[in-house]
Amino acid sequence: MATPPVTDHQTTYAFQVYELHIGIAEFLGGRLSFADLQHTSPTCILEVGSGSGAWIRAIQAAQAFPQANVIAIDQNPIPRRPLPTNLEFRKVDITQPFPFEDESFDIVHARLVIMHVNVLRRAIRLVKPGGWLLVEDPDDDNMQDGGKLPGPGVNAFLHAWLRIVRVRGAEPCIGRNLERILLSSGVFEEVNVRKVVIPISGNSTDPALNKLGLAWKVNIARLAKDLPQRFANDGITEEVARGYLEEVQDPMRSLTTDFYFVHARKRHD
Repeated sequence: MATPPVTDHQTTYAFQVYELHIGIAEFLGGRLSFADLQHTSPTCILEVGSGSGAWIRAIQAAQAFPQANVIAIDQNPIPRRPLPTNLEFRKVDITQPFPFEDESFDIVHARLVIMHVNVLRRAIRLVKPGGWLLVEDPDDDNMQDGGKLPGPGVNAFLHAWLRIVRVRGAEPCIGRNLERILLSSGVFEEVNVRKVVIPISGNSTDPALNKLGLAWKVNIARLAKDLPQRFANDGITEEVARGYLEEVQDPMRSLTTDFYFVHARKRHD
């Protein structure tokens, strides 16, 4: 069956995700990760899930490592735009086995991907000995309001959304489990985790965190407007989304969510 063409809806969603990835990139200071990659010389980098809006990661990788061949894979294509000459896009359904040999890449990077598609163990196999796996994912199940449980509007929306993702076989809150999964694999010589509490309501004393929180807030607000069109029958109705938005945009709230930045180096043979 032919893949449907990219629609206006998909294009709009792509640019929403793009803005969130820009926000994360700015928080990282333009780096791909908190990993110290400055003194590495990768020759082959894989960006997993780099289609709808996430192409900025692949472009970053190609610019940071001009000597490397960067391969970006996704079902959705990168929009037409000038790209670094060392960046190659391949249309790949990441829910299926990857079309690469094991231990083919010096760096494998997946941001906001594992929460939607369970590709972590397949991604691990692609990393060369001595190479790096970079993964970043949230734990929205731990969203709080001033250190307490969020209100009924946020709670109803989140429970519906998390249930939808889990029914599809993914784990939307995998961020909190990444360290345990990577350590249990037994193939990494080091696993580094940085948990960042994102101030969605912008109540941090750290301007960089507040900027990241704003990007997160804008993204989830737009998703709340979009998801009822697709998942009303699964519990995300217009009414549920409206209650969610009212609480997210309430200046008296102090909403936060957890996000995990993980970088792990594979053991040498």
